[in-house]
Amino acid sequence: MNKKSLFRRMSGVLLCTLLSTSAILATNESGQFFGSDTLVVVVILLLFLLPLFFYMRKLQSNMNGRSDQIIKENFALENSNKELTAKNGDLLSRNGALEEQVCRQEEKIQALRTQNDELAKANGELVRKTSELESTVSTLNNNKKEMEQLIVTKIKENDAIQREAVEKLAEAENRLKNAESIHDNFFIETIHEMRTPLSLVLGSLALVVQNDDPGKDMSTQLLSAYRNTLAMQDLADQLIGTRRSNDVANYLRIARYDMVDISRQICDIFVDWVAMNNVDFRINTQTPALWVWVDRRKIEFALRMLLSNAFKNTFAYGKVTLDISVVKENGKAYCSLVVKDEGLDEDESARRGLKQIMDMADAIGGFYRHEADKNGTSYAVLVPLGKQHLLDRRVEFVEPEADLVKLNARQKEDIAELIQVIPQKQETGKKLLVIDDSDQIRWFLKHVFSKEYQILEARNGQDGVDVALAEEPDLILCDVMMPVKDGYETCREIKSDPKMAQTPVVMLTAKVESEDVITGIEAGADDYITKPFDVEILRSKINSLMKKRDDMKRYFSHTTSASEEENALPTNPFMDAVVKNIEKHLDDSTFEAKILADSLNMSLPTLYRKIKQYSDLSILELTRNIRLKKAAELLATQQYSVQEVAEMVGFNDTATFRKRFTEQYGVTPSQYGVPA
Repeated sequence: MNKKSLFRRMSGVLLCTLLSTSAILATNESGQFFGSDTLVVVVILLLFLLPLFFYMRKLQSNMNGRSDQIIKENFALENSNKELTAKNGDLLSRNGALEEQVCRQEEKIQALRTQNDELAKANGELVRKTSELESTVSTLNNNKKEMEQLIVTKIKENDAIQREAVEKLAEAENRLKNAESIHDNFFIETIHEMRTPLSLVLGSLALVVQNDDPGKDMSTQLLSAYRNTLAMQDLADQLIGTRRSNDVANYLRIARYDMVDISRQICDIFVDWVAMNNVDFRINTQTPALWVWVDRRKIEFALRMLLSNAFKNTFAYGKVTLDISVVKENGKAYCSLVVKDEGLDEDESARRGLKQIMDMADAIGGFYRHEADKNGTSYAVLVPLGKQHLLDRRVEFVEPEADLVKLNARQKEDIAELIQVIPQKQETGKKLLVIDDSDQIRWFLKHVFSKEYQILEARNGQDGVDVALAEEPDLILCDVMMPVKDGYETCREIKSDPKMAQTPVVMLTAKVESEDVITGIEAGADDYITKPFDVEILRSKINSLMKKRDDMKRYFSHTTSASEEENALPTNPFMDAVVKNIEKHLDDSTFEAKILADSLNMSLPTLYRKIKQYSDLSILELTRNIRLKKAAELLATQQYSVQEVAEMVGFNDTATFRKRFTEQYGVTPSQYGVPA
């Protein structure tokens, strides 16, 4: 703000003040210019305006100073503006130069971008090619690893093959050595065994030659010499057959033969052996004849070897069986020849001729098996039935060869005592009574057991009692909950009859409470089986009960005390004589069936038949049981040692005595009779 403007403003203020004063004065009632009130107002205004005037002067002075400063600053700013304008021009010129440089740089950048795009394309191509190369390299590396692994595997396989070849070579060498050893041992043992039949032949012929009584029958000695001559011929055949054992297939001469008849003739060779060694020998067959296409000489060799080994591996008073039967394997029928013994030596290497038997069975399309358990060992040869399987093998069909030996009537009679024709299960003749009101249960049990037993049926308890008393079945299966009479009452009524008291009764019921089982047992039931039942468990229980019932019928197979003998089943004079003769020779370990037959003035076959008729035991079993009864009596006195008792009852081998005694009484001799 300049001075003129400020003066005009101040003048305006004063003018306004005067005008205001005039107006005030004009309004005064007295109309006096310098009245007291007017004067007061003028004084007040003056007092107000003077400070204002001085303030305005000071303000004007400040404003003048500020204006000078602003002018100076403005001048300085104008100078600065001129300098800035000059600098701005310089900057503009420089900016233009820079813009030109920027344009040139943009052109270069554009060129670089173009080059960059081209490089990017080239780089992409290179990346693609690099990726392809990396993939190829990776593939090659994988192939390399696979090749290395394959090479390592092949090297290992080659090493394994080489080791296996070395092992097989070593094993083959060992087998060759073992075969040579077995072969040599076989010849040595066979030649050594020829001494036994040769001694028997010479001994029997010596008795014939030294006989001074022309009326004395020497047929027994001649028959023994004849049999042992056949045994020597058998051993010679074994030696010859061993020399040709590697060419078994080339020597199979097949014809149709009765295997039971062949077995009968082979067993005749061992009759004297059986008598001398007190061995219970049985031939069990399901049929009187069984026709098979075989090489007779090969099958005879197999039977001779199996039986010879069996007799050597059986205890005195032991048991050897030859089972001839028809079995099915994988849908095919086979003739099964199974020789069982007590397995004194279960090592196959100690048994002769097994290699030849295996070769023969394999050549004819059959099987050879060996099983061993705590009860002994069994060696089986299975020969296929029919001849269809032989058509594609290297065999020659020939006319049946004549028997090596024609058995006379006496030989046939002796062998007949050894042969037992075991009937099929459906021919056992035993009766099984099923008492049940359920048609389905009766049908099911009939279907399960019809092949083993003759099935009788009853719909209720009363019918069951009537059928049981009329038919006298061997065992009864009885339900509990039935009409007319329940199973408990039925069982009590059946057991109350003297002739049915020993008939086993098995209760079949769905009542499983303890009191029901107790009621059934108290009613006389021998066993109690709840429904649903396992057929095999039921079958096992039935078979066990049947066996116990049969055992009860064997009077001489039980151990009885003196007090029990008074109530025992009645005997007969013949069995009394047999028992007395055996008891006379208790301490004689050489006592045999032939001596017993001579002492009773009867032939051995007749003695076999009569003892079997009255006791259901063989002579050996009867003799052994009587010896063991006497042994039990002696042991009960606690006066003798086990070895002394064994010798007193005719057992030279204490181990054999312990085995037989434990089988009979369920405890060892040293434990028998000892107070608990």
